Amino acid sequence: MYPVPESYRQAMAAAVRSERLQGTLTLADGSVLEFGPADLMSGSLTLDDQCVSGQELQFGCCYLGQASFQLRTGLSRYKLYGARVSLRYGLQLADGSWYDLPLGVYTVAEAERTSLCVSIRAYDDLLLLDKDYTGPALQGTPFDMLSQIAQHCGLPLGMAAADMAAWPNAGETFQLDAQDGCATWRDCLAAVAQVVGAFGAVDRSGALVLRTFAAAPCKTIGPGARSSAAAADYVCRYTALAVQAGANSCTVQDPDDAGGLTMTLTDAPLFAKGLPERALAHAQALFGALQAIRYVPASVTGGADPALDCGDRLELTEPDDASGMSVGETLVTHRVWKFRGSGTLKGVGKNPYLAAARDRSAAAIRQLQTDTANNRLVFYHFTNYAAVTAGPDAAAESPAAAVTFVTVEDTSAMFLAQLLLTAAPAQEGGAVTLTVHYYLNGALIESYVPCQRMEAGAHTLALFYPFADLGAATSNRFEVRLLAAGGTVQLAAGALQGMVTGQGMSGAVPWDGTVQAEDTVPALHWAAGVLSLGPVYEQGALRIAAPQALALTDTPPALAWPAGTLTLQPFTVQGSLTMTET
Repeated sequence: MYPVPESYRQAMAAAVRSERLQGTLTLADGSVLEFGPADLMSGSLTLDDQCVSGQELQFGCCYLGQASFQLRTGLSRYKLYGARVSLRYGLQLADGSWYDLPLGVYTVAEAERTSLCVSIRAYDDLLLLDKDYTGPALQGTPFDMLSQIAQHCGLPLGMAAADMAAWPNAGETFQLDAQDGCATWRDCLAAVAQVVGAFGAVDRSGALVLRTFAAAPCKTIGPGARSSAAAADYVCRYTALAVQAGANSCTVQDPDDAGGLTMTLTDAPLFAKGLPERALAHAQALFGALQAIRYVPASVTGGADPALDCGDRLELTEPDDASGMSVGETLVTHRVWKFRGSGTLKGVGKNPYLAAARDRSAAAIRQLQTDTANNRLVFYHFTNYAAVTAGPDAAAESPAAAVTFVTVEDTSAMFLAQLLLTAAPAQEGGAVTLTVHYYLNGALIESYVPCQRMEAGAHTLALFYPFADLGAATSNRFEVRLLAAGGTVQLAAGALQGMVTGQGMSGAVPWDGTVQAEDTVPALHWAAGVLSLGPVYEQGALRIAAPQALALTDTPPALAWPAGTLTLQPFTVQGSLTMTET
């Protein structure tokens, strides 16, 4: 519910109230048209919202809010297309002052001329998300991804990270890209809302937000505040959550209560990322929030309060009951409000007693979706984030890029990449020989070593390697290293674009492969003096113990000093120590 003062609530509950409407139309050419109740056909202004699909509660829905009205104007209807509509509702308070409530910001999408007026249909700014999504990849926490969606679609963000801190999976890290089945930016928003148990919307100022279903009633609607009401004689409660996301399909349920409803998420791209154990943990967190939702499906008709929003929880009371006995609490899943007309608030829900009934068509569709997901290709994209120079030391390899990919079943995959290179031979008129080494899990693939001879200038190199046999439930690291002879080869940052693709694979948590630790070294002080050194000899060795052992063949040279004297002058060292392990 929009935050309104107590004086507004009292005025709204009064048997007689004075109200007004203010509207602004901003045309594409910048001209502004103000209108009020006298400019509208009586009873024509209607706001229509919903936050679920069908007749059941659902997470992840993102529906456009709609405003429709009939405007008396001589303007051509073609001038109204794309116009911005801003609406405000005014209510006179007990002290005679007016409280103006914002109703929303909309964009005109349809305009039809009649003899008396123009019928206008406008949609809220969620409309800006209805454009093709082809990237870039979204990654981070759900709030980070929401921020990226708002930025790319030109919408302000109407919430902060703290608003989502207590939501399920809000602190987890996810990744979403164009290969995950999201055709539009609105699909991306739905995927993010789904994993935190919310629905997507824009607020009354036009800012992008996620909302959850309220846990406490914001208003009590008694017999005097409604013309009719119909409430179910059962309570909707959820005792199971089924997530169907390809290989990561899972079901979480209450072992002590099997008589409730089951929410089924049939298109859950963020649950398909990572191993099945990770998806199960996310589903369990989401199920905890779902179990807390209990309500009575109901439909209320009457003078609805325009401050109410979808997702609000209402309390209904019995008619002719002086004690105000509660019929139950319902959720607003659909809202229709009319200025100076009859509005409707509706909360849909399935009867738990019919939860065991099976829909053969729905079951067939779910099986088809599961089969399709199992055969779905997964793409792991990677690139070089820093410039790479190979050579001139013919014995030294230069790491170009690496990718870690996860398999969920026995499968095969392939590696494809293209490199944009610049060769600089050591001798004029000569050539550089570039050798590419592939490493899988730290071991050199000796059976396949591509080589390319390059003259001075720019070159394009295409790489390919098949992984014929990959075991199930394994994490694999594939590396590309370059070796140049006869000169140097330059690879600019981002000039390598590669991917590992295959079936039976799963997306991993995004990580750049680097662990960084930082510490501060205290000041070191030496007094003047003489330090005598005897013969010193040190033989070193190099190894990497974490995060994954690599095959290393290079040994540092021996360090030796003859006997002698080292004189130290007074000095102080103040600094910091940074350690990087890859």
